[in-house]
Amino acid sequence: MTPKDFEILLSDAEVQLSRIKHLYEQWFQGIERLEPQIARKQFDRTLHELRKVKPRNTALRFRYNTLIQRYTTLQTYWRRVARQIEEGTYRRDLLRARRRRDAARAEREAARRRRSSSPVELDPDQDVDVDAIISEASQRLDALKAPQPSADAPGLDLDGVDSAPPKRSISEGPRPAQPAATFRKPRSPSSVPRRDRSSPAIVPGRKDPPPIASRSKGPGDARMRQIYESYVEAKRRNNERTDKIDYEIVAKSLKKMVPKLDRKHRGKRIDFEVVVKDGKVGIKPVVKK
Repeated sequence: MTPKDFEILLSDAEVQLSRIKHLYEQWFQGIERLEPQIARKQFDRTLHELRKVKPRNTALRFRYNTLIQRYTTLQTYWRRVARQIEEGTYRRDLLRARRRRDAARAEREAARRRRSSSPVELDPDQDVDVDAIISEASQRLDALKAPQPSADAPGLDLDGVDSAPPKRSISEGPRPAQPAATFRKPRSPSSVPRRDRSSPAIVPGRKDPPPIASRSKGPGDARMRQIYESYVEAKRRNNERTDKIDYEIVAKSLKKMVPKLDRKHRGKRIDFEVVVKDGKVGIKPVVKK
């Protein structure tokens, strides 16, 4: 091989080494999926051809020795980084894992803030459907706001209504029934018995509505206040927001559940307790004998 051919082959080897270096950098950055083994084998063949010839030109020998030293240094660096990638300790992979962990943590924190921003969060058991209770109570409240039918018209069954009955004193008794229109022969005024208007008429078959206190078997105001304080304290210990939790809203939500639980569990007392489930604080109904 002439010195001119050796110089051409040496220049080609230098270009190949620069290309292999760029390919390895792309592999380290994640652009290339595989290690550039094919390009490296081609460079090894070129380097093997250069080793067969020992040029007398000092400049060519210096370039050749510099190429060998550079390739040896790069080989050591490539082996070290490849080992770190296999072991999972490479800086690029660690930074990527840290970014994913921070993003997941921020997403969990945002979800926790969204859950804690609601006024009250109930955690009923399998037998209680809170959405159905709220929907049913809303429909019955709308029915109560509608005009009341007359006594002869079919009445509305108010035994299962969760809200309070119309504002009327229980001691007054039931309202007198309106007399129905008849087409019988009129009688003389003397034959018609007079009714004492001081006492209301008694309609057979209709019972007085039970007192409101006897219907509800839920906790009283003192127990409701204790449940509310335990709920707020549990949320505070669980690092959840408590600034938007109002006692009236919590008590109203719990009282809506009492009538249906009372109809389901006759003769039993309804209570509530604060529980923590799946990292979330809630209030769960409890049936006691």
